[in-house]
Amino acid sequence: MESKWIVSKFGGSSVKDASAMLRCSQIVEANPLIKIVVISATQNTTNQLEFVAKAAMNGDEETLATVTSELINKHIHIAKELFTSPKEMLALEELCGELKALGDIILKERELAPKTMDQLYSIGERMSSLLVADLLRLRIPNKKVLLLDARKVIKTNSDFQKAEPQIDLIAEHTKSEILPWLYDDTIFVTQGFIGEDLQGNTTTLGREGSDYSAALFGEAINAKLVQIWTDVAGVASTDPRIVPAAEFIKTLSYDEATALATLGAKVLFPTTLAPTKRKNIPVFVGSSLNPSAGGTMITSNQDASFSLKGVSLMSKQDTLLVSFVGTHLDQKANLAELLKADLGDSCYEFSDQTAVSISFKITGHKEDKNVYLKKAHDVLLKINHG
Repeated sequence: MESKWIVSKFGGSSVKDASAMLRCSQIVEANPLIKIVVISATQNTTNQLEFVAKAAMNGDEETLATVTSELINKHIHIAKELFTSPKEMLALEELCGELKALGDIILKERELAPKTMDQLYSIGERMSSLLVADLLRLRIPNKKVLLLDARKVIKTNSDFQKAEPQIDLIAEHTKSEILPWLYDDTIFVTQGFIGEDLQGNTTTLGREGSDYSAALFGEAINAKLVQIWTDVAGVASTDPRIVPAAEFIKTLSYDEATALATLGAKVLFPTTLAPTKRKNIPVFVGSSLNPSAGGTMITSNQDASFSLKGVSLMSKQDTLLVSFVGTHLDQKANLAELLKADLGDSCYEFSDQTAVSISFKITGHKEDKNVYLKKAHDVLLKINHG
């Protein structure tokens, strides 16, 4: 299969309201190679769906009614702002009915099976993708825009809330659901995060799993590129909300990006890059708020020599773990000692080192945890620029 198509995924912040969805549409309009558009639930919707489940399970009918109404009204409001067609308004109302029905079931049974939660979770992505698909039909009338139920392609096992994709089955269903239309003027709009097991039950890939979905679709069609659109211009050297001096990283290898995600960075879902690495598909991370700002390109390429790229922090079994991520870290003699000397703090205790990461446990907890991240990032900047 010729590799020229792009899979473009838009996260919750990129589809949070009508204006945001319009920006997504403009990105798709501007690039005729975008063939599959993967949509997350609108910002905070997944959290609200959890509130629905919790209120219903606790028998809190007032909160259940309030949060359910907020969710429904939010999506109806976006639909009206986007001039959603009467046909799709009816489909949206059906999803609203499904939301209410699931809330009632949980309220009646006073228990929440993981299978039921996955069905509830799926409503967020199904609502937002419906709205984006109809917007694209309005904006690109010369293209055929198909709303594809991701569950027809993303086949998984039955491990609800953290389902494992079945790669061979995904490839098989891609042949029937997507490939026949790849070479005409069709754009597929589909959902991130959700799949289906072999018994026909809705499953999810884990919280924040829409990136993973995009990578799976990219692998299935042998895409030229997978784009991850978010609200920041790429992967930063650390969390810019905590460290204003954080810098966006222009290039990362698959292993470096995976290490950052696994060790606490929030931009990517940890398993995202496994499918793209298998097919050697580049992944671009950029901002839908400012597409021209550039972003981070993640490929199989690595820097030729030692470099530090980023710093992350995570809590692990009552311990704080600060990790430096980079290239050829195992080639730098006495790296742990050098970093510890620059950190200048006895609280940092060497924990683990690989070719792409080196981690320190924080002992003592004398300060706010963000202080340790800022200190580590200062060291990274000193080494990179000093």
